[in-house]
Amino acid sequence: MELQRRIGFIEKGTGFLKLKRDHLAKELSESISVLRGRRKILLDNLKEAYIAVQAAYISLGPSEVESQANSIRSKLEIDVLPKSVMGVQYPFIKILRKPQLGSELDVTLAVASEKIYNILEEIIRLAEFEARVERIADELGKTNRKVNALENTVIPDMKRVIKFIQDKLDEEQMEDLVRMKLIGGELASKK
Repeated sequence: MELQRRIGFIEKGTGFLKLKRDHLAKELSESISVLRGRRKILLDNLKEAYIAVQAAYISLGPSEVESQANSIRSKLEIDVLPKSVMGVQYPFIKILRKPQLGSELDVTLAVASEKIYNILEEIIRLAEFEARVERIADELGKTNRKVNALENTVIPDMKRVIKFIQDKLDEEQMEDLVRMKLIGGELASKK
């Protein structure tokens, strides 16, 4: 009876693990499609930024571009926080402070630096999604292995043990019944 109670508990747990597996698979699929879209956007923006930097180099010259770039005092500040989906933690990057670019730079360099800053933001979001995809895929694999082990090994083994115990109990009941009939038959013949 205890084994039957345990197997019921394990089957319910397996059901929850299947729900988790399905939800993780959905999250992984959505995250991969977002990741692909973000990569395409990043590549397009990299091309635009490269053209803008080239224009700044052509109009100002390499030494002036370097001098103005070194004059920027504000920096990008970020904080890495944990975020969770179905118990899977992945990093969430919060931008605390953006660098102030426009007032210190030439117009062409300001445009190029703004495009580069936008690329940095996209790289941060891309890194977030890559970490998310990697961790969700890892957890999905673990959950799938657990479900398979429960469904294909643990539950069938327990059911075999329960069947063996039930067969033994039925056999003992039959032996007791036969003994009772024999004893009853002997008592009847003695009377």
